[in-house]
Amino acid sequence: MISTVPRAVEHGATVVGVLTLLAFGFTQGREIQQYSLDLLVVSVQVVFLDALSSMAVFTGFVAITSLLLVREVWSSRDAFESVTDGPRLTAVVPVYRDHDVMDESVESLCESAYETLEIVIVAEPNDAATLERAREFASAHDRVECLVNGNPGSKAGAINYAVRETDAEYIAVFDADESITPEFLPRAMGSLLDGADVFQGRRIPRPAGVIETVAYCERIVFHASYKLVELSGFANCRSSSTVLSRDAFERVGGYDDMLTEDLDFAHDCYREGLTVRQARQCTNTMEAPHTLRDLWGQRKRWRVGQIEVLHATVLELLDGELDRRGFISIGRMCSSLLGSLFTLALTSKLLLLLVLGIESAFLVLATILVATIGFVAWRDASDGRIDGLSWSVALAPLLYPAFGVLTLKSLLEYGLSWDGTWYHVEKTGS
Repeated sequence: MISTVPRAVEHGATVVGVLTLLAFGFTQGREIQQYSLDLLVVSVQVVFLDALSSMAVFTGFVAITSLLLVREVWSSRDAFESVTDGPRLTAVVPVYRDHDVMDESVESLCESAYETLEIVIVAEPNDAATLERAREFASAHDRVECLVNGNPGSKAGAINYAVRETDAEYIAVFDADESITPEFLPRAMGSLLDGADVFQGRRIPRPAGVIETVAYCERIVFHASYKLVELSGFANCRSSSTVLSRDAFERVGGYDDMLTEDLDFAHDCYREGLTVRQARQCTNTMEAPHTLRDLWGQRKRWRVGQIEVLHATVLELLDGELDRRGFISIGRMCSSLLGSLFTLALTSKLLLLLVLGIESAFLVLATILVATIGFVAWRDASDGRIDGLSWSVALAPLLYPAFGVLTLKSLLEYGLSWDGTWYHVEKTGS
């Protein structure tokens, strides 16, 4: 049980940290910047607030990354050769307390257009309800096999155990609540047979209500923020909507038992120099959190996990085990964390501009953000992946300061009170 003293210090430090970053942003935003431009016969001096230049730079960043994301989501899926019959592929579905939701992934995988497919459900030995449901699927479908996790206690352990128990040349990994399109695996196999080591599709929350729409928007904002980093060659490959060769799996040693084993896996793949084919136009869906508490708890778990991965990578650096890619990997994680903290300082700069009557600073940013979500949602709705969005899409601009608070709290929790436990989101199968 976590001591109340570290938890109280953590809460207090979070409040102080948020106020400090806001105050820093406000103070810095009031500074006057001056630039002189010498022309032929005159010299022009430009004077403006730091807050205005900061918002302009951030808005430009959002515009560029949003455009890159929309372009990728709307790009043709015909670029991926579709292979429906080829080497044996094992789809691994780790499950824990998922008896109400696992129908989504297993049934959709049974409808896959890839013919040489076996589906392995890996259940935990102490989860009787889920284990019973997995055995029912195995009895009803020739493609489905049920395994009891021989390395219980984590998703990473379940995936690694399933891979050891099968001799398939290719492996796919999905979450229990994913809905996988029939053409997803054929396109993934087409890419792998064409030379890629890993194929990574896009997975989005189903925006079935107000909170669920916020979760959907948050994923779009995050996916957009990845785009500039991906230009450097870093690609996010996860433990869901992911297909890879056995050789790639063994080169990185499988998944490590960490809070966010998927993020750790992505950085392992990058440091190993694997070729990752990112394909956000190939989209699967998952169940979204249904309450603010679940949404916050899930996202904080992911953020704490990112800090855990960063910590482990820095320790490798201190042992002298990292090369150039290792340094870039660390830089990628640090930039993500620092960028989120920067949004808190930026929030106070924006408030300063609003007080001064410069509403366009907010309106331009909000318009770009909502338009991006609209274009991506249009594509997802056209593909039949979502039915529409709630009015809460208007809350999307608030995601940026929320990222900052979430990151600060996660950093403090990891350092002061985290005991290794993780937040489990309630899933209902909707």
